[in-house]
Amino acid sequence: MEKRVILSIVVGSIVVFLVSSIWHMATGLGQVGIQNLPNEDAMLSAMRGSIHSSGLYFFPAMDGGATGSKERASQAGYLEKYKTGPTGILIYHPGGQELAFGKLLTVQFLTGLAGAMLLALVLVMTADATKFLKRSLLVLAISLFAAVIYEIPYWNWYGFPTSYTLAHAAGWIVSWSAAGLAMAAMIRRRPAA
Repeated sequence: MEKRVILSIVVGSIVVFLVSSIWHMATGLGQVGIQNLPNEDAMLSAMRGSIHSSGLYFFPAMDGGATGSKERASQAGYLEKYKTGPTGILIYHPGGQELAFGKLLTVQFLTGLAGAMLLALVLVMTADATKFLKRSLLVLAISLFAAVIYEIPYWNWYGFPTSYTLAHAAGWIVSWSAAGLAMAAMIRRRPAA
């Protein structure tokens, strides 16, 4: 792999890491749509007493064992429970966990590095065939694609707040567009021989 491509991957991962950090921490946009639990102490006490295993919980639960007419009755019952509420999802760890901020940042950076490698592959494949403006638009389209496929389903299926969805989608678009533009500027058409 050419040095300029490797350098573009490193630059892209640094740019997306920094822009995402600013987006989430300095601007506060990473917290948009997130609320604190009301009466948190009582809620946590109830959860400690009721939920004993770590996991991703979806509620109300659907009875998965029914068949035939029992299945239709079960579905009708579920739909009524869903309509009546409450509904939601919960990521839960009963014993808590250590907040290893350094490890979390490292994994986030490595995720950006992996994404930058994939983006570099696309830019390398298009470097000889398209001009910088078209590759820039391609990078923007890829950023929009990521925002749509990752954020909209959570809003649609799980009821994530619209403000949260829009803020996080915009974060994908801004951070990866910035990284992609930096990378597209570095991965250029080879001079004619």
